[in-house]
Amino acid sequence: MANNRRNADPAEGSRDTIEHELQNRDQDNKAPTPTSQAEENRSGAADEKEQRVRRRAYEIWEREGGIHGGHERHWELATSEIDEEEQLGS
Repeated sequence: MANNRRNADPAEGSRDTIEHELQNRDQDNKAPTPTSQAEENRSGAADEKEQRVRRRAYEIWEREGGIHGGHERHWELATSEIDEEEQLGS
């Protein structure tokens, strides 16, 4: 039952979890070489998409009651939803 407890600030735990995941991804994706303008443009688009996924994952977490432990599923679901929206918009 302890896993279903909600924090005083339910947003804090999810944000911390998502921020941690993003930091891990950022560290894994750091380029050791200088980037070209085209690469920077792609990186900017990726950053924008990542922000959209982050917001959507948080919305999903809130919608499901703010219970901790499903951040990976929330992230994957958010990514799938954003990808689908992008395909429909193309």
